[in-house]
Amino acid sequence: MMRSSSLLLLLMLCALSGRSLATVCRASDRNALLAFKAQLIDADGVLKDWDASTNCCVWTGVFCDRTHSRVGSLFVNANCRNCIGNGKLIVDPKVNGASFAASLSNLTALTQLSFNNVQIRFRFSIPPAIYTLTNLVSLSLTDCQFSGPSIPADVGKLVKLTELTLDGNRFPGGLPDSIGNLKNLNILHLENNQMTSIGSTRITLLKKLDQLVLNYNKLSGPIPKWLGGITLTGVQYGELNLHDNQFTGYIPGELCNIKPKLLILGLNKNKLNGPIPAAIGNCGQLRTLFVGDNKLSGSLPHELGKLKNFQELFAANNQLAGPLPKELGDLPNFNQMDIGHNKITGPIPSNYGPFSPDIPDPVDFTNNKLTGPIPLAMQNLPVKVFRPGNPGLCGTPLPNKCK
Repeated sequence: MMRSSSLLLLLMLCALSGRSLATVCRASDRNALLAFKAQLIDADGVLKDWDASTNCCVWTGVFCDRTHSRVGSLFVNANCRNCIGNGKLIVDPKVNGASFAASLSNLTALTQLSFNNVQIRFRFSIPPAIYTLTNLVSLSLTDCQFSGPSIPADVGKLVKLTELTLDGNRFPGGLPDSIGNLKNLNILHLENNQMTSIGSTRITLLKKLDQLVLNYNKLSGPIPKWLGGITLTGVQYGELNLHDNQFTGYIPGELCNIKPKLLILGLNKNKLNGPIPAAIGNCGQLRTLFVGDNKLSGSLPHELGKLKNFQELFAANNQLAGPLPKELGDLPNFNQMDIGHNKITGPIPSNYGPFSPDIPDPVDFTNNKLTGPIPLAMQNLPVKVFRPGNPGLCGTPLPNKCK
């Protein structure tokens, strides 16, 4: 979610750079926005400057194309710093799904549309008018409480989309087959939708995809092996994130078939068991691996040492055992490691460290069964990254000297 928010901020700044007081919006665009506002209960004054007597190109969240005087970007954000109250926009209960936002279909020049916390309260699905805005390249409907059996198939009409963010709604059935029509899509965010199914395998047709985020849903059963067929370009993110779901079974090695660049793999806070597969060594570009808070067992695989760009491992709160792989210490960029609350034994390899100086506690070895001396490059770390647990560790910074 943080990455998606950063991208949205960048889009807003880009839009702002083209904003000018000399740009006067068309009357048809102004009237469309006022008709939309009339469908909202705005007790906190989020849209207080949306006034018919003023130029809509300078209204909160409205950005116009300087050349054509058309509304090109619309960001309706109820989490407003300059509001009278806490910032809340509620769709009038008298409004039905077919008519909500119908006037926005007149904003034919719109390329960016964002609703943040415009509360639908699970009364209806994404309004039909949205799918008429075929020039959209970015659609973000976050924390609005749209609902339906699944994400509507009509989303496939928006073929120019590069970003689709639907976090904080309720679409348990997952993605429709029409998702495969969005050939330009780079970012697909579907956090917190109570999804019980990912839905269509046609995600694999999206050859420009760079970020697929399905966190905080109710996805269960084995992680689908076909996810290894998706494309992650790695241009900016290279991220597949499935954390905070209910997946069970082994981590499929097929995920390392993701091409060309799987940089971030997020599987933490599921119910996965078994070992981290040796096939992880085939994820050649992987930088960050999140597998904490599962039921994983076995040793950390030596094959992690094949990942020459590997930087971060988060594997706390599992049942991992056995020794730490020496190969991790040979990786030039490896700078953060959390393996706390496992059953790992043996020494910390002497080639471990130094870890990232920009992170207060770059490692966590606590609550394991490690033994032997603290490596020289780690002796500047605080005691709290080694204890409690690990009674057999010794040497600086611990109080007990090595014999």
